[in-house]
Amino acid sequence: MSRSPLQDLFLWEGVSPDTVSAFLKELSMPKTFEKGAIIYNEQDFPRAFAVVLSGKIAICSHNGAAMRTLEKGAVFGVTALFGNKRYATPTSVVSRAKLQFIEEELLTRWMAKDLRISMNYIRLLHRKILYLNEKIRLYTEGSVEERLMDHIASHTAPDGEIRFPGGLASVARELNIGRTSIYRTLDALAEKNIIYKKENKWFKEK
Repeated sequence: MSRSPLQDLFLWEGVSPDTVSAFLKELSMPKTFEKGAIIYNEQDFPRAFAVVLSGKIAICSHNGAAMRTLEKGAVFGVTALFGNKRYATPTSVVSRAKLQFIEEELLTRWMAKDLRISMNYIRLLHRKILYLNEKIRLYTEGSVEERLMDHIASHTAPDGEIRFPGGLASVARELNIGRTSIYRTLDALAEKNIIYKKENKWFKEK
């Protein structure tokens, strides 16, 4: 029998197996969502983060374009918890998915019972802040090539296809780069054998 992603949740680092087992028994029943279902949008989302037990979930841009895909074991919605002003990235179902929600109220109880749960949650948020700070630095200080390569790194499908949600015009606006510079940089990366073009699609070299 395969191991459940819930047993390897980021919250459990340093927590005793007995405590983990006890906490897992407090979870609500998993929920199943069909393809196309909206899990989170910017105004309506549960006071919970989710663990993908099966299926695929898409993290979307504001215009609905899929930016990246999450599969079994992935966690999303962590930054949507706590605080008076709450915000969630639009999230939809790519293929029939089973999700385990961990409600804010339940997480709060766990934190009160074991300090390590709080520390693990804070560490994850810290990593996300560092990641966002690096994104901001790249978008404000980095060269056009650095910014585009960063985008490519986070938008490359398993088959190597580079996804440009909303087209290159949308990417240009997101990265604050002129479209002419985008095209010129793509050509330069192709000359360096970092990417290549096939049937009007861009792919990352393996």
